[in-house]
Amino acid sequence: MDKQQNQIIAGTDRGATTINVQQLLTKPWYQYRHLRRLYGWLVVVLMVQATNGFDGSLMNGLQALTYWQKYFNYPTGAQLGIFNGTQGLGSVFAVTFLWWLVEKVGRRITIMMGAVIIIIGVFIQSFATSLAMFASARAIIGMGLSFEYTAAPMLVTEIAHPAHRAQLSTLLNTLYYFGAFIAAWVTLGTLTIQSDWSWRSVSLLQMFPSIISITLTWFVPESPRWLVAKGQVAKARKILLDYHCGGDESDPLVDFEMHEIESTLAFEREQGNGGWTALFRTKGNRWRTWVVASCSILSQATGTTLIGYYLVVVLTGIGVTNPRTQSIINGCLTLSNMLFAFWGAYVIDKFGRRRMMLTSLTGQLICGFIPWTICSALYTQSGNHSAGHAVIAFIFISSAFYATTWNGILTGYTVECMSYDVRSKLIVTQNFLVQGTITGLNYLNPVALKNVGWKYYIAIDAIIVLAFIVVYFTYPETSKITLEEVSTIFDGKHAVKNALFEEQVVMEGISKGDDKAVTVERREVSGDV
Repeated sequence: MDKQQNQIIAGTDRGATTINVQQLLTKPWYQYRHLRRLYGWLVVVLMVQATNGFDGSLMNGLQALTYWQKYFNYPTGAQLGIFNGTQGLGSVFAVTFLWWLVEKVGRRITIMMGAVIIIIGVFIQSFATSLAMFASARAIIGMGLSFEYTAAPMLVTEIAHPAHRAQLSTLLNTLYYFGAFIAAWVTLGTLTIQSDWSWRSVSLLQMFPSIISITLTWFVPESPRWLVAKGQVAKARKILLDYHCGGDESDPLVDFEMHEIESTLAFEREQGNGGWTALFRTKGNRWRTWVVASCSILSQATGTTLIGYYLVVVLTGIGVTNPRTQSIINGCLTLSNMLFAFWGAYVIDKFGRRRMMLTSLTGQLICGFIPWTICSALYTQSGNHSAGHAVIAFIFISSAFYATTWNGILTGYTVECMSYDVRSKLIVTQNFLVQGTITGLNYLNPVALKNVGWKYYIAIDAIIVLAFIVVYFTYPETSKITLEEVSTIFDGKHAVKNALFEEQVVMEGISKGDDKAVTVERREVSGDV
Protein backbone atom coordinates (compact mmCIF):
# COMPACT_ATOMS: atom_id res chain seq x y z
CA MET A 1 0.00 0.00 0.00
CA ASP A 2 1.17 3.52 -0.82
CA LYS A 3 2.58 5.10 2.33
CA GLN A 4 0.84 8.34 1.39
CA GLN A 5 -2.47 6.53 1.84
CA ASN A 6 -4.27 5.90 5.09
CA GLN A 7 -3.26 2.55 6.58
CA ILE A 8 -6.40 0.77 7.82
CA ILE A 9 -5.99 -2.21 10.15
CA ALA A 10 -9.23 -4.02 11.01
CA GLY A 11 -9.81 -5.28 14.54
CA THR A 12 -9.38 -3.68 17.97
CA ASP A 13 -10.36 -4.67 21.48
CA ARG A 14 -13.75 -3.05 20.79
CA GLY A 15 -14.61 -5.31 17.87
CA ALA A 16 -13.46 -6.93 14.65
CA THR A 17 -14.93 -4.19 12.45
CA THR A 18 -13.39 -1.25 14.30
CA ILE A 19 -10.04 0.41 13.58
CA ASN A 20 -7.36 2.13 15.63
CA VAL A 21 -7.30 5.63 14.21
CA GLN A 22 -3.79 6.28 15.50
CA GLN A 23 -2.51 3.76 12.94
CA LEU A 24 -4.03 5.54 9.94
CA LEU A 25 -1.17 7.91 9.16
CA THR A 26 2.50 7.04 8.86
CA LYS A 27 3.74 10.64 9.01
CA PRO A 28 2.91 13.80 11.01
CA TRP A 29 -0.10 15.72 9.72
CA TYR A 30 1.94 18.67 8.49
CA GLN A 31 3.69 16.42 5.94
CA TYR A 32 0.36 15.89 4.14
CA ARG A 33 -0.66 18.78 1.89
CA HIS A 34 -4.39 18.02 2.12
CA LEU A 35 -4.29 17.98 5.92
CA ARG A 36 -2.40 21.26 6.05
CA ARG A 37 -5.14 22.75 3.87
CA LEU A 38 -7.94 21.27 5.99
CA TYR A 39 -6.51 22.42 9.30
CA GLY A 40 -5.68 25.83 7.89
CA TRP A 41 -9.40 26.34 7.26
CA LEU A 42 -10.35 24.78 10.59
CA VAL A 43 -8.34 27.46 12.39
CA VAL A 44 -11.15 29.81 11.38
CA VAL A 45 -13.66 27.60 13.21
CA LEU A 46 -11.40 27.05 16.19
CA MET A 47 -11.10 30.81 16.66
CA VAL A 48 -14.79 31.18 17.52
CA GLN A 49 -14.05 29.94 21.02
CA ALA A 50 -11.49 32.70 21.41
CA THR A 51 -14.45 35.09 21.27
CA ASN A 52 -15.98 33.35 24.27
CA GLY A 53 -12.68 33.48 26.15
CA PHE A 54 -12.25 37.15 25.35
CA ASP A 55 -15.74 37.77 26.72
CA GLY A 56 -15.14 35.93 29.99
CA SER A 57 -11.77 37.55 30.65
CA LEU A 58 -13.13 40.94 29.61
CA MET A 59 -15.66 40.89 32.44
CA ASN A 60 -12.86 40.09 34.89
CA GLY A 61 -10.68 42.83 33.46
CA LEU A 62 -13.39 45.49 33.44
CA GLN A 63 -13.85 45.04 37.19
CA ALA A 64 -10.24 46.17 37.63
CA LEU A 65 -10.76 49.35 35.56
CA THR A 66 -11.49 52.42 37.68
CA TYR A 67 -13.44 54.22 34.95
CA TRP A 68 -15.73 51.21 34.37
CA GLN A 69 -16.36 50.90 38.11
CA LYS A 70 -17.09 54.60 38.40
CA TYR A 71 -19.34 54.72 35.32
CA PHE A 72 -21.57 51.94 36.67
CA ASN A 73 -21.42 53.12 40.28
CA TYR A 74 -19.12 50.39 41.69
CA PRO A 75 -21.41 47.35 41.35
CA THR A 76 -21.17 44.57 43.96
CA GLY A 77 -23.17 41.52 44.99
CA ALA A 78 -26.41 40.99 43.07
CA GLN A 79 -25.85 44.04 40.85
CA LEU A 80 -22.46 42.68 39.74
CA GLY A 81 -24.20 39.37 39.10
CA ILE A 82 -26.52 41.12 36.64
CA PHE A 83 -23.56 42.30 34.56
CA ASN A 84 -22.29 38.74 34.14
CA GLY A 85 -25.49 36.72 34.43
CA THR A 86 -27.43 38.27 31.56
CA GLN A 87 -24.98 36.83 29.05
CA GLY A 88 -26.13 33.35 30.04
CA LEU A 89 -29.78 34.34 29.69
CA GLY A 90 -29.21 35.15 26.02
CA SER A 91 -27.54 31.80 25.51
CA VAL A 92 -30.34 29.91 27.23
CA PHE A 93 -32.93 31.62 25.01
CA ALA A 94 -31.02 30.69 21.84
CA VAL A 95 -30.84 26.98 22.61
CA THR A 96 -34.63 26.71 22.39
CA PHE A 97 -34.40 26.75 18.58
CA LEU A 98 -30.73 26.09 17.76
CA TRP A 99 -31.20 22.31 17.69
CA TRP A 100 -33.46 22.84 14.67
CA LEU A 101 -31.48 25.64 13.02
CA VAL A 102 -28.12 23.87 12.98
CA GLU A 103 -29.65 20.88 11.18
CA LYS A 104 -31.70 23.05 8.83
CA VAL A 105 -29.04 25.45 7.51
CA GLY A 106 -25.83 23.60 8.39
CA ARG A 107 -22.88 24.22 10.67
CA ARG A 108 -21.14 26.99 8.72
CA ILE A 109 -24.13 29.29 8.29
CA THR A 110 -25.05 28.91 11.97
CA ILE A 111 -21.54 30.03 12.93
CA MET A 112 -21.74 33.08 10.64
CA MET A 113 -25.18 34.02 11.98
CA GLY A 114 -23.75 33.89 15.49
CA ALA A 115 -20.87 36.15 14.47
CA VAL A 116 -23.30 38.79 13.15
CA ILE A 117 -25.28 38.72 16.40
CA ILE A 118 -22.08 39.06 18.47
CA ILE A 119 -20.96 42.12 16.50
CA ILE A 120 -24.34 43.79 17.14
CA GLY A 121 -24.09 43.00 20.86
CA VAL A 122 -20.49 44.20 21.14
CA PHE A 123 -21.37 47.52 19.49
CA ILE A 124 -24.23 48.10 21.97
CA GLN A 125 -22.04 47.02 24.91
CA SER A 126 -19.18 49.32 23.91
CA PHE A 127 -21.42 52.38 23.77
CA ALA A 128 -23.69 51.48 26.70
CA THR A 129 -24.89 54.42 28.78
CA SER A 130 -26.73 52.54 31.51
CA LEU A 131 -26.83 49.25 33.39
CA ALA A 132 -29.91 48.17 31.42
CA MET A 133 -28.22 48.88 28.07
CA PHE A 134 -25.03 47.08 29.11
CA ALA A 135 -26.96 44.07 30.43
CA SER A 136 -29.06 43.88 27.25
CA ALA A 137 -25.88 43.88 25.17
CA ARG A 138 -24.51 41.05 27.30
CA ALA A 139 -27.65 39.00 26.56
CA ILE A 140 -27.28 39.61 22.80
CA ILE A 141 -23.62 38.58 22.91
CA GLY A 142 -24.59 35.46 24.86
CA MET A 143 -27.11 34.51 22.18
CA GLY A 144 -24.51 34.91 19.44
CA LEU A 145 -21.96 32.89 21.37
CA SER A 146 -24.53 30.12 21.72
CA PHE A 147 -24.93 29.99 17.92
CA GLU A 148 -21.19 29.56 17.49
CA TYR A 149 -20.75 27.24 20.44
CA THR A 150 -23.46 24.91 19.12
CA ALA A 151 -22.21 24.63 15.54
CA ALA A 152 -18.42 24.85 15.90
CA PRO A 153 -17.88 21.65 17.97
CA MET A 154 -20.07 19.69 15.55
CA LEU A 155 -18.20 20.96 12.49
CA VAL A 156 -14.73 20.37 13.96
CA THR A 157 -15.60 16.88 15.18
CA GLU A 158 -17.32 15.86 11.95
CA ILE A 159 -14.74 17.22 9.48
CA ALA A 160 -11.47 16.42 11.30
CA HIS A 161 -9.37 13.47 10.11
CA PRO A 162 -10.10 10.50 12.42
CA ALA A 163 -6.48 10.46 13.62
CA HIS A 164 -6.74 14.03 14.91
CA ARG A 165 -10.37 14.29 16.00
CA ALA A 166 -9.61 14.22 19.72
CA GLN A 167 -6.85 16.82 19.59
CA LEU A 168 -8.79 19.23 17.37
CA SER A 169 -12.11 18.98 19.19
CA THR A 170 -10.30 19.47 22.50
CA LEU A 171 -8.26 22.34 21.06
CA LEU A 172 -11.49 24.16 20.18
CA ASN A 173 -12.36 24.89 23.79
CA THR A 174 -8.69 25.31 24.65
CA LEU A 175 -8.66 28.46 22.53
CA TYR A 176 -10.99 29.96 25.13
CA TYR A 177 -7.80 30.72 27.02
CA PHE A 178 -6.21 32.33 23.97
CA GLY A 179 -9.06 34.83 23.82
CA ALA A 180 -8.91 35.27 27.60
CA PHE A 181 -5.17 35.89 27.40
CA ILE A 182 -5.59 38.62 24.78
CA ALA A 183 -8.39 40.32 26.73
CA ALA A 184 -6.49 40.22 30.04
CA TRP A 185 -3.35 41.89 28.69
CA VAL A 186 -5.19 44.40 26.52
CA THR A 187 -7.22 45.42 29.58
CA LEU A 188 -3.97 45.87 31.51
CA GLY A 189 -2.76 48.21 28.76
CA THR A 190 -5.93 50.31 28.85
CA LEU A 191 -5.39 51.09 32.55
CA THR A 192 -3.32 54.04 31.34
CA ILE A 193 -6.23 55.57 29.39
CA GLN A 194 -7.70 58.27 31.60
CA SER A 195 -11.27 58.19 30.31
CA ASP A 196 -14.22 55.87 29.66
CA TRP A 197 -12.40 54.67 26.56
CA SER A 198 -10.27 52.57 28.91
CA TRP A 199 -13.14 50.07 28.91
CA ARG A 200 -15.03 50.97 25.73
CA SER A 201 -11.97 50.40 23.52
CA VAL A 202 -11.21 46.93 24.87
CA SER A 203 -14.90 46.04 24.53
CA LEU A 204 -14.84 46.95 20.83
CA LEU A 205 -11.94 44.56 20.23
CA GLN A 206 -14.26 41.66 21.06
CA MET A 207 -15.87 41.86 17.62
CA PHE A 208 -12.70 41.09 15.60
CA PRO A 209 -12.84 37.27 15.86
CA SER A 210 -16.45 37.51 14.68
CA ILE A 211 -15.40 39.62 11.69
CA ILE A 212 -12.94 36.86 10.79
CA SER A 213 -15.73 34.27 11.10
CA ILE A 214 -18.06 36.19 8.79
CA THR A 215 -15.29 36.68 6.23
CA LEU A 216 -13.74 33.21 6.08
CA THR A 217 -16.12 30.56 7.47
CA TRP A 218 -17.86 30.21 4.09
CA PHE A 219 -14.62 28.73 2.70
CA VAL A 220 -14.44 26.02 5.38
CA PRO A 221 -15.71 22.62 4.13
CA GLU A 222 -19.16 21.68 5.44
CA SER A 223 -19.72 18.62 7.61
CA PRO A 224 -19.85 15.46 5.43
CA ARG A 225 -22.26 13.89 7.91
CA TRP A 226 -24.66 16.83 7.57
CA LEU A 227 -24.37 16.68 3.78
CA VAL A 228 -25.17 12.95 3.72
CA ALA A 229 -28.15 13.55 6.00
CA LYS A 230 -29.36 16.14 3.48
CA GLY A 231 -28.93 13.75 0.55
CA GLN A 232 -25.78 15.41 -0.82
CA VAL A 233 -23.79 12.19 -0.82
CA ALA A 234 -21.51 13.02 -3.76
CA LYS A 235 -20.50 16.34 -2.22
CA ALA A 236 -19.80 14.67 1.13
CA ARG A 237 -17.63 12.03 -0.53
CA LYS A 238 -15.74 14.72 -2.45
CA ILE A 239 -14.91 16.54 0.80
CA LEU A 240 -13.67 13.36 2.50
CA LEU A 241 -11.70 12.38 -0.60
CA ASP A 242 -10.02 15.77 -0.92
CA TYR A 243 -9.36 16.56 2.73
CA HIS A 244 -8.80 13.11 4.28
CA CYS A 245 -7.28 11.23 1.35
CA GLY A 246 -5.60 13.93 -0.73
CA GLY A 247 -7.83 13.18 -3.74
CA ASP A 248 -6.56 9.59 -4.03
CA GLU A 249 -9.50 7.47 -5.20
CA SER A 250 -7.67 4.26 -4.24
CA ASP A 251 -7.28 5.31 -0.61
CA PRO A 252 -9.46 2.90 1.43
CA LEU A 253 -10.38 5.50 4.06
CA VAL A 254 -12.89 7.38 1.91
CA ASP A 255 -15.03 4.26 1.32
CA PHE A 256 -14.68 3.25 4.95
CA GLU A 257 -15.86 6.64 6.23
CA MET A 258 -18.68 6.97 3.71
CA HIS A 259 -19.97 3.50 4.52
CA GLU A 260 -19.86 4.20 8.26
CA ILE A 261 -21.67 7.52 7.85
CA GLU A 262 -24.36 6.21 5.50
CA SER A 263 -25.04 2.98 7.38
CA THR A 264 -25.08 4.73 10.76
CA LEU A 265 -27.46 7.46 9.56
CA ALA A 266 -29.74 4.86 7.95
CA PHE A 267 -29.81 2.81 11.14
CA GLU A 268 -30.49 5.86 13.30
CA ARG A 269 -33.37 6.93 11.04
CA GLU A 270 -34.93 3.49 11.42
CA GLN A 271 -34.69 3.60 15.20
CA GLY A 272 -36.76 6.69 15.82
CA ASN A 273 -38.44 9.82 14.55
CA GLY A 274 -35.67 12.15 15.65
CA GLY A 275 -37.76 13.83 18.36
CA TRP A 276 -36.53 14.79 21.80
CA THR A 277 -37.69 11.47 23.21
CA ALA A 278 -34.81 9.91 21.27
CA LEU A 279 -32.52 11.11 24.07
CA PHE A 280 -34.12 8.53 26.37
CA ARG A 281 -35.45 5.89 23.98
CA THR A 282 -32.54 3.44 24.22
CA LYS A 283 -30.11 2.48 26.95
CA GLY A 284 -27.24 3.88 24.87
CA ASN A 285 -28.92 7.26 24.40
CA ARG A 286 -29.84 7.46 28.08
CA TRP A 287 -26.18 6.88 28.88
CA ARG A 288 -25.10 9.54 26.38
CA THR A 289 -27.59 12.02 27.82
CA TRP A 290 -26.34 11.37 31.35
CA VAL A 291 -22.70 11.90 30.35
CA VAL A 292 -23.47 15.14 28.50
CA ALA A 293 -25.79 16.54 31.18
CA SER A 294 -23.58 15.72 34.16
CA CYS A 295 -20.42 16.90 32.42
CA SER A 296 -22.08 20.19 31.41
CA ILE A 297 -23.02 21.03 35.00
CA LEU A 298 -19.97 19.68 36.82
CA SER A 299 -17.48 21.30 34.46
CA GLN A 300 -18.82 24.73 35.43
CA ALA A 301 -19.53 24.05 39.10
CA THR A 302 -16.00 22.99 40.09
CA GLY A 303 -14.71 26.55 40.47
CA THR A 304 -13.92 27.71 36.95
CA THR A 305 -16.82 30.20 36.84
CA LEU A 306 -15.67 31.70 40.13
CA ILE A 307 -12.16 32.29 38.80
CA GLY A 308 -13.25 33.21 35.28
CA TYR A 309 -15.71 35.95 36.22
CA TYR A 310 -14.89 37.01 39.80
CA LEU A 311 -11.12 36.78 40.15
CA VAL A 312 -11.00 40.47 41.07
CA VAL A 313 -13.52 39.88 43.89
CA VAL A 314 -11.51 36.86 45.14
CA LEU A 315 -8.26 38.84 45.06
CA THR A 316 -9.86 41.75 46.89
CA GLY A 317 -10.99 39.28 49.57
CA ILE A 318 -7.36 38.32 50.31
CA GLY A 319 -6.06 41.88 50.40
CA VAL A 320 -4.93 42.33 46.76
CA THR A 321 -6.72 45.57 45.86
CA ASN A 322 -4.39 47.38 43.46
CA PRO A 323 -6.02 47.39 39.97
CA ARG A 324 -2.69 46.99 38.17
CA THR A 325 -1.67 44.05 40.37
CA GLN A 326 -5.08 42.43 39.83
CA SER A 327 -4.77 42.86 36.06
CA ILE A 328 -1.24 41.41 36.00
CA ILE A 329 -2.37 38.37 37.99
CA ASN A 330 -5.33 37.91 35.63
CA GLY A 331 -3.02 38.14 32.62
CA CYS A 332 -0.48 35.67 34.02
CA LEU A 333 -3.27 33.27 34.99
CA THR A 334 -4.72 33.26 31.47
CA LEU A 335 -1.24 32.65 30.01
CA SER A 336 -0.65 29.73 32.38
CA ASN A 337 -4.07 28.25 31.63
CA MET A 338 -3.54 28.59 27.88
CA LEU A 339 -0.21 26.72 27.99
CA PHE A 340 -1.58 23.90 30.16
CA ALA A 341 -4.68 23.64 27.98
CA PHE A 342 -2.58 23.31 24.80
CA TRP A 343 -0.54 20.58 26.47
CA GLY A 344 -3.72 18.76 27.49
CA ALA A 345 -5.09 18.90 23.94
CA TYR A 346 -1.82 17.47 22.64
CA VAL A 347 -1.73 14.44 24.96
CA ILE A 348 -5.46 13.69 25.29
CA ASP A 349 -5.27 10.66 22.98
CA LYS A 350 -2.06 9.38 24.54
CA PHE A 351 -3.35 9.22 28.11
CA GLY A 352 -7.06 8.82 27.42
CA ARG A 353 -10.08 10.89 28.45
CA ARG A 354 -10.98 9.13 31.69
CA ARG A 355 -7.47 9.11 33.11
CA MET A 356 -6.97 12.79 32.39
CA MET A 357 -10.37 13.77 33.82
CA LEU A 358 -9.73 11.85 37.04
CA THR A 359 -6.17 13.17 37.38
CA SER A 360 -7.36 16.69 36.75
CA LEU A 361 -10.05 16.51 39.45
CA THR A 362 -7.66 14.93 41.96
CA GLY A 363 -5.03 17.62 41.44
CA GLN A 364 -7.61 20.39 41.43
CA LEU A 365 -8.93 19.25 44.81
CA ILE A 366 -5.82 18.15 46.71
CA CYS A 367 -3.29 20.62 45.30
CA GLY A 368 -5.67 23.49 44.62
CA PHE A 369 -9.01 24.05 46.30
CA ILE A 370 -8.45 22.41 49.69
CA PRO A 371 -5.31 24.46 50.50
CA TRP A 372 -6.98 27.50 48.89
CA THR A 373 -9.89 27.06 51.29
CA ILE A 374 -7.58 26.67 54.31
CA CYS A 375 -5.45 29.70 53.45
CA SER A 376 -8.52 31.86 52.80
CA ALA A 377 -9.86 30.90 56.23
CA LEU A 378 -6.52 31.78 57.88
CA TYR A 379 -6.43 35.18 56.20
CA THR A 380 -10.05 35.99 57.06
CA GLN A 381 -9.84 34.86 60.69
CA SER A 382 -6.33 36.01 61.66
CA GLY A 383 -5.29 38.50 58.97
CA ASN A 384 -2.33 36.29 58.00
CA HIS A 385 -1.01 38.02 54.85
CA SER A 386 1.25 35.09 53.96
CA ALA A 387 -1.80 32.85 53.84
CA GLY A 388 -3.58 35.41 51.68
CA HIS A 389 -0.73 35.52 49.19
CA ALA A 390 -0.56 31.71 49.16
CA VAL A 391 -4.12 31.69 47.84
CA ILE A 392 -2.80 33.22 44.59
CA ALA A 393 -0.49 30.24 44.10
CA PHE A 394 -3.29 27.76 44.73
CA ILE A 395 -5.55 29.60 42.26
CA PHE A 396 -2.85 29.04 39.63
CA ILE A 397 -2.44 25.36 40.55
CA SER A 398 -6.16 24.61 40.62
CA SER A 399 -6.68 26.41 37.31
CA ALA A 400 -3.78 24.53 35.70
CA PHE A 401 -5.23 21.12 36.61
CA TYR A 402 -8.63 22.21 35.30
CA ALA A 403 -7.21 23.64 32.07
CA THR A 404 -5.33 20.47 31.12
CA THR A 405 -8.56 18.54 30.66
CA TRP A 406 -11.93 19.97 31.59
CA ASN A 407 -11.97 23.02 29.38
CA GLY A 408 -11.51 20.86 26.29
CA ILE A 409 -13.76 18.01 27.38
CA LEU A 410 -16.94 19.93 26.53
CA THR A 411 -16.02 20.13 22.85
CA GLY A 412 -14.03 16.91 22.67
CA TYR A 413 -15.26 14.08 24.80
CA THR A 414 -18.96 14.88 25.04
CA VAL A 415 -19.39 15.56 21.31
CA GLU A 416 -17.77 12.28 20.30
CA CYS A 417 -20.09 10.45 22.73
CA MET A 418 -23.08 11.69 20.70
CA SER A 419 -24.51 9.66 17.83
CA TYR A 420 -25.51 11.72 14.78
CA ASP A 421 -29.26 11.38 15.27
CA VAL A 422 -29.14 13.08 18.69
CA ARG A 423 -25.98 15.18 18.26
CA SER A 424 -27.66 18.54 17.61
CA LYS A 425 -30.13 18.01 20.45
CA LEU A 426 -27.45 16.92 22.90
CA ILE A 427 -25.20 19.84 22.00
CA VAL A 428 -28.11 22.21 22.50
CA THR A 429 -28.88 20.45 25.80
CA GLN A 430 -25.23 20.81 26.75
CA ASN A 431 -25.23 24.52 25.93
CA PHE A 432 -28.46 25.01 27.85
CA LEU A 433 -27.02 23.33 30.94
CA VAL A 434 -23.62 25.00 30.65
CA GLN A 435 -25.08 28.46 30.21
CA GLY A 436 -27.78 27.82 32.77
CA THR A 437 -25.16 26.77 35.30
CA ILE A 438 -22.93 29.74 34.45
CA THR A 439 -25.89 32.12 34.74
CA GLY A 440 -26.93 30.71 38.10
CA LEU A 441 -23.37 30.79 39.43
CA ASN A 442 -22.81 34.31 38.12
CA TYR A 443 -25.68 35.44 40.30
CA LEU A 444 -24.69 33.20 43.23
CA ASN A 445 -20.91 33.72 43.31
CA PRO A 446 -20.74 37.46 44.13
CA VAL A 447 -23.53 37.17 46.67
CA ALA A 448 -21.92 34.14 48.35
CA LEU A 449 -18.46 35.74 48.40
CA LYS A 450 -19.93 38.87 49.95
CA ASN A 451 -22.08 37.13 52.59
CA VAL A 452 -20.40 33.77 53.27
CA GLY A 453 -16.77 34.38 52.35
CA TRP A 454 -14.26 31.53 52.45
CA LYS A 455 -16.87 29.01 53.64
CA TYR A 456 -18.29 29.08 50.12
CA TYR A 457 -15.17 27.25 48.94
CA ILE A 458 -16.12 24.21 51.03
CA ALA A 459 -19.13 23.67 48.77
CA ILE A 460 -16.85 23.74 45.72
CA ASP A 461 -14.57 21.16 47.37
CA ALA A 462 -17.57 18.88 47.80
CA ILE A 463 -18.63 19.34 44.16
CA ILE A 464 -15.15 18.32 42.95
CA VAL A 465 -15.42 15.11 45.01
CA LEU A 466 -18.85 14.45 43.47
CA ALA A 467 -17.43 15.03 39.98
CA PHE A 468 -14.69 12.45 40.61
CA ILE A 469 -17.26 9.85 41.67
CA VAL A 470 -19.45 10.52 38.62
CA VAL A 471 -16.54 10.25 36.18
CA TYR A 472 -15.07 7.14 37.79
CA PHE A 473 -18.29 5.14 37.78
CA THR A 474 -20.17 6.37 34.70
CA TYR A 475 -17.85 7.87 32.03
CA PRO A 476 -16.48 5.45 29.37
CA GLU A 477 -13.19 5.75 27.50
CA THR A 478 -13.63 6.79 23.84
CA SER A 479 -10.09 7.24 22.56
CA LYS A 480 -8.43 5.77 19.46
CA ILE A 481 -11.54 4.86 17.42
CA THR A 482 -13.57 6.64 14.75
CA LEU A 483 -16.54 8.87 15.50
CA GLU A 484 -19.11 6.30 14.34
CA GLU A 485 -17.36 3.46 16.18
CA VAL A 486 -17.88 5.18 19.54
CA SER A 487 -21.43 3.80 19.26
CA THR A 488 -20.02 0.31 19.99
CA ILE A 489 -19.32 1.53 23.53
CA PHE A 490 -22.77 2.97 24.17
CA ASP A 491 -24.96 0.67 22.09
CA GLY A 492 -23.04 -2.60 22.42
CA LYS A 493 -24.38 -5.38 20.22
CA HIS A 494 -26.98 -3.01 18.77
CA ALA A 495 -24.33 -0.72 17.27
CA VAL A 496 -23.90 -0.55 13.51
CA LYS A 497 -20.85 -2.50 12.31
CA ASN A 498 -18.90 -1.66 9.18
CA ALA A 499 -19.87 -4.31 6.64
CA LEU A 500 -16.80 -3.50 4.55
CA PHE A 501 -14.82 -5.68 6.94
CA GLU A 502 -17.25 -8.54 7.29
CA GLU A 503 -15.84 -10.50 4.36
CA GLN A 504 -12.25 -9.83 5.37
CA VAL A 505 -12.47 -10.96 8.99
CA VAL A 506 -11.78 -14.66 9.45
CA MET A 507 -14.02 -16.23 12.08
CA GLU A 508 -13.39 -19.59 13.67
CA GLY A 509 -16.22 -20.84 15.86
CA ILE A 510 -15.06 -23.15 18.60
CA SER A 511 -17.87 -24.98 20.35
CA LYS A 512 -17.60 -25.29 24.11
CA GLY A 513 -20.97 -26.52 25.33
CA ASP A 514 -23.27 -23.51 25.05
CA ASP A 515 -20.37 -21.10 24.63
CA LYS A 516 -18.66 -20.01 21.44
CA ALA A 517 -15.22 -18.48 21.16
CA VAL A 518 -14.39 -16.40 18.14
CA THR A 519 -10.88 -15.75 16.93
CA VAL A 520 -10.43 -12.68 14.79
CA GLU A 521 -7.61 -12.37 12.31
CA ARG A 522 -6.42 -8.77 12.03
CA ARG A 523 -5.51 -7.92 8.48
CA GLU A 524 -4.76 -4.83 6.51
CA VAL A 525 -7.52 -3.48 4.31
CA SER A 526 -6.42 -3.07 0.73
CA GLY A 527 -7.34 -0.25 -1.59
CA ASP A 528 -9.61 -2.67 -3.48
CA VAL A 529 -12.27 -2.62 -0.75
